[in-house]
Amino acid sequence: MTQDLLELMRERIAIGLEREKTKEAIEGWERKAHLKLKEGSEYHFIVKDNTITVHEGPIEEPDMSIQSDEETIRKLFLEEMSAASALLKRKLKVKGSASDLMKIRHIF
Repeated sequence: MTQDLLELMRERIAIGLEREKTKEAIEGWERKAHLKLKEGSEYHFIVKDNTITVHEGPIEEPDMSIQSDEETIRKLFLEEMSAASALLKRKLKVKGSASDLMKIRHIF
């Protein structure tokens, strides 16, 4: 199941990177984000050189920390739920700067 989620995230990020809004949002932005799922899996995102990559496992000194569950992450990447809705329902917890929080929606 974990590998399936990783492939989904990579596929949806690739699609997102084709959108002008996403390209504009990450222009010159460099961040590391750590995603920890309730089920125990961990991933990390690297935003650098106008692209976003996702990898298995934690990352040292992330700029943002994200906590959620696998179902919510799937819904976010499949655009079945917005990040704002997930935050309001407490299905998604994000720690980072205010400007980073505004940009994170372009990853999901």
